[in-house]
Amino acid sequence: MDMRQCWNGMGMDDQGRIYIGFTSVRQRQREDFAVFRYDPKTGRREFLGTFLDVVATAGNAKAGESIPKGHTRMVYADGKMYMGSQSFHDLKREITTLPTFRGSHLFAYDIATGAWQDLSAPLPGGVVTEHEGIIALNILPQEHLLIGLAHPSSDIVLFDYQTNRLVKVVPGIPWKLGNPLSREVIVAPSGNIYTYRGTEEVSQRSETHTVWVYNLRTGAMKDTGYKMTNGFWIGQTQRRDGSKIYLNTTGGELYEFDVATETFSDLGYGLPPHDKRVIGFTYAVQLSPDEKRLYYILSIIEKPDSTGYMGSGGSGELYYLDLTTREVVFVQQLPMGIYTSADLRDDEHLYFSHFGAEADIWSGKPGLFVLHMPQRRSN
Repeated sequence: MDMRQCWNGMGMDDQGRIYIGFTSVRQRQREDFAVFRYDPKTGRREFLGTFLDVVATAGNAKAGESIPKGHTRMVYADGKMYMGSQSFHDLKREITTLPTFRGSHLFAYDIATGAWQDLSAPLPGGVVTEHEGIIALNILPQEHLLIGLAHPSSDIVLFDYQTNRLVKVVPGIPWKLGNPLSREVIVAPSGNIYTYRGTEEVSQRSETHTVWVYNLRTGAMKDTGYKMTNGFWIGQTQRRDGSKIYLNTTGGELYEFDVATETFSDLGYGLPPHDKRVIGFTYAVQLSPDEKRLYYILSIIEKPDSTGYMGSGGSGELYYLDLTTREVVFVQQLPMGIYTSADLRDDEHLYFSHFGAEADIWSGKPGLFVLHMPQRRSN
């Protein structure tokens, strides 16, 4: 297999082991998603399987089907890792090709036995959502629900992981050209599920769009009226006590979600005020182990052209936002390429995916990137 990318397809189990998957190309040019596990305590690395092989074993394969994207976080619950898929790469512009794709699968991996399940196999058509993908995945443990976000419709997928039952698919924010779906879904213990559509092109970054909320209890889906800017959501990280969730947009705006009050606050742009450069894109944000800083990795446009081309210069600049002082600090230049995240950290490390290099930052040489964060000692 030729492994190429990882778009946020990562997770951690209750033993602190890291799971990561890579968009890959098999023989005969079929695209697949390969999943691995890394144990930070022992250094052991394991190949766990691929989505196409799991589908085939479940008797749910279709001729010519490709599964290039495991775009969702890998969510741990009750001894299993859950992950969603989509059978295409991206639909940010026209969606005329959508009917040609089969749809999304939902997978479970038993961390003790190593057994895989294609949970979509018993469903009509063998998929969770027909023609569409599942681009984001979250969890509401008290309701034993996986919360998926369908791409590109923004429909909300509710799946009971204890009974392996598709509960409901809720119509989401209406699709329109130039307003691509976010790569995150925010879930509050109250049963409120927050979704968003933003922009991506640099020339559109000044646009504002509103956050929507679906209430699990009432079934109501509505526009909250709260406006955000600088692109769609592309990363989230949560305090261990569940009190705050921090969001990153693809254009580098940072937001805080207070879980108790269910209110958003704008923490500002990802560069210091004196730095007048433009953030081309960023796909990675993580709380530090002590939860006092937000770390994120930027790609900077040094000279944006007249068309607003996103460019690829300056990839790999590591910054943090001090959550007490609100100071933005440059840390260091990391290797060139793309970095994505899935809120993975332990006492001394932050975990990202990394792929690409200076010659081609968008593809090739994917891997797990470990940032060592020794705990600071006070005098």
